[in-house]
Amino acid sequence: MLKRLLLLCALCTGCADKEAPTIDAAASESRPNVILFLTDDQGWGDVAFNGNEIVSTPHIDSIAKSGVSIDRFYVNPVCSPTRAALLTGRQPLKTGVFSVTRGGEKMRAEEVTLAEALKAENYATGLFGKWHNGAQYPHDPNGQGFDDYLGFVDGHQTLYFDAELLRNGEPVQTEGYIADVTTDAAIDFIRRNKQKPFFAYVPFNTPHGPFEVPQQYFSKYKAKGLNNLDAAIYGMVENIDDNIGRVMDTLDELALTDNTIVIFLSDNGPAFPHGHRRYNGGMKGSKGRVDEGGVRVPLFIHWPGHIEGGRTVRSIAQHMDIFPTLMSLLNIDTPPVNPLDGDDISPLLLDENADKTWPDRTIYTNHFRNTQREDQQAVAPNPGSIRTQQWLGVYDYDGQWYLYDLIADPEQKQDLAATHADTLAKLQDDYMQWHASLLTEPVQPIAIEIGHRERPNVTLSAHEAYIAGDAVDYAFKAGWAHDWVVVKGKGQAELKWPVKNVSEGNYKIIMEYATPSGDIELKGSVTLGDHALTLDQHLAAYSATEIPGNRLYYTDEAPELVWQTVTLGTMRLDALDDALRILPELSGTNPELHIKSVRFERL
Repeated sequence: MLKRLLLLCALCTGCADKEAPTIDAAASESRPNVILFLTDDQGWGDVAFNGNEIVSTPHIDSIAKSGVSIDRFYVNPVCSPTRAALLTGRQPLKTGVFSVTRGGEKMRAEEVTLAEALKAENYATGLFGKWHNGAQYPHDPNGQGFDDYLGFVDGHQTLYFDAELLRNGEPVQTEGYIADVTTDAAIDFIRRNKQKPFFAYVPFNTPHGPFEVPQQYFSKYKAKGLNNLDAAIYGMVENIDDNIGRVMDTLDELALTDNTIVIFLSDNGPAFPHGHRRYNGGMKGSKGRVDEGGVRVPLFIHWPGHIEGGRTVRSIAQHMDIFPTLMSLLNIDTPPVNPLDGDDISPLLLDENADKTWPDRTIYTNHFRNTQREDQQAVAPNPGSIRTQQWLGVYDYDGQWYLYDLIADPEQKQDLAATHADTLAKLQDDYMQWHASLLTEPVQPIAIEIGHRERPNVTLSAHEAYIAGDAVDYAFKAGWAHDWVVVKGKGQAELKWPVKNVSEGNYKIIMEYATPSGDIELKGSVTLGDHALTLDQHLAAYSATEIPGNRLYYTDEAPELVWQTVTLGTMRLDALDDALRILPELSGTNPELHIKSVRFERL
């Protein structure tokens, strides 16, 4: 890969001959390890350290109490943009990420991730948990620098007990609770790589819904009088804490603690399903909002002998700072491939006096609008926000601007837009210029690549497709991960995925489907570039059966189902960059077709 060559060249002083540099093994092995814990939908207030008197998080708290806490640390209001920014040090839109579904969660393959930068320095790299930055190679974890991964690539997992996960791209059946399973894999990775520096990325998928947790955790918080939702969430948070404790115990056992940088944060503010609320420091907003409650999260970091003392940093910082900061702490030159947007905040972590004189800065945040149809615009200036140490300007969903003084009013109770019009005008102008600078090219999904020898078979999930026509919709309307497409009646319907084939080959095309209303005749076509299949299949009645989970509180998320499969035909493809289109035509009595995925299998 071009970016791999550029990374290697960056490690040597003269790269004219394009030879790989010789890495000093002794120097490499003395470098500290890095463990990055990321949680999913865990708010700033979902740790005891930040004043929550209900939840128990002693191991998470110990990272802050032994190291440094950044009190005002900001991320994006939802998962995949935060993950892209964290791993690249760049604004999510620059990485290709503009949404959490419909292909908008995918990072460009050319982005240099923390894993790739550290792998070029002889680090072992592993990911254990939720990825959500591209489902197919080369946009999956292996394609973006991780030697080992066990987890899943979608926006969420449907079953938390005995889940089917991916190990380096191949499905494996696991046993036990998902956060325990991925933590086991992280611990195994640490043990296998204890003799060399390692980067372990542990992105827990909890406490994101569906709300499933081992009974002992749930019962503990129910006994405190909490409702089912909060008992499940706090139970999942305590389970995360126990698993972090297991990782920290492993470091102690292997005598690696003193040479390991440990970072803990969350990907966005807390989710409040159905209007439920819980403690979040009195902040306004939640997941999906650009107010404080949606984007301010805990950031705790500890490195014995370097980042310690239990200090709290008051200067504002953000997720994009982690990449350049780690490069500085590890004494690694920042890869020159893509310009970084984050700042090196290592002085704030290493020097207890730096916080007093740290210069003010501006942090920008934008949030997408979920789209189902290709003619809808996912990216717009609002909702968005702009922050300095004192001021917060919010360009909200309603198209109005609001202004808050976060020093005097951290809970955003008083809008100062009218009384401080000049201040707001400057923030507005700054924000709009910043937003315009990100949109020099149209925002569109990155093509799903097929034809790589590393992944001869590629699945195109229904939620990644744009739909068109009057007879088609997503089963759960929003089209989040694990949803499927429903075609009803005899009207017009189209599913469209951007596809790039990188090598010539013959493929069998297989569809996962259900026909819950009875037998149907499926006609129409499948087209990709100049290639086409004519559909002519009789599909017998089949209702997809649900695999029961252990939900303790119901939210409207697609369940896990058992689907039927049918081979639509075979197609020979040359190298191309186009769109796969399925145009189904149904006949029968009240015909209805549910499409879960389309799979290309190399022959």
